[in-house]
Amino acid sequence: MDGIVTVAIGIDVTFTHTVDGGRREPLLGGFAAGKRFTYRPNWGFPGWREGDQTAAPVLGFSREHIHPGDVVRAVIVPPVIDQLEAWTELAAGAELRLYEGPHERGRGTVLWVSPSRWPMPAADQTRFAQWLAKE
Repeated sequence: MDGIVTVAIGIDVTFTHTVDGGRREPLLGGFAAGKRFTYRPNWGFPGWREGDQTAAPVLGFSREHIHPGDVVRAVIVPPVIDQLEAWTELAAGAELRLYEGPHERGRGTVLWVSPSRWPMPAADQTRFAQWLAKE
């Protein structure tokens, strides 16, 4: 198996309402093959200062047309896990801050962490997309 060893992380994401500093426009969302890894927010870890963040693209969301204030499931995949041990230390129940640039746009609660590779193999993408489809 080629690629970098990493993890896939299943989360519940609550997007911030626009009036509270959230997005102004909805996200397209979804988990269809053509939409995977197109949304690339950053994430802040428990115990990190506000604004401190690291990358983890979103494989997909449990539904399309996500509006500010919505709660959806997502799978995120950090591509540089070997450079940041915090990803491997996450456990169910941990809360992540979702950032678009310097702006916090939501919060995610970790549901599970599973081994994978980056770039993510098609079989893993299918397996995690099936989990998103169950919501």
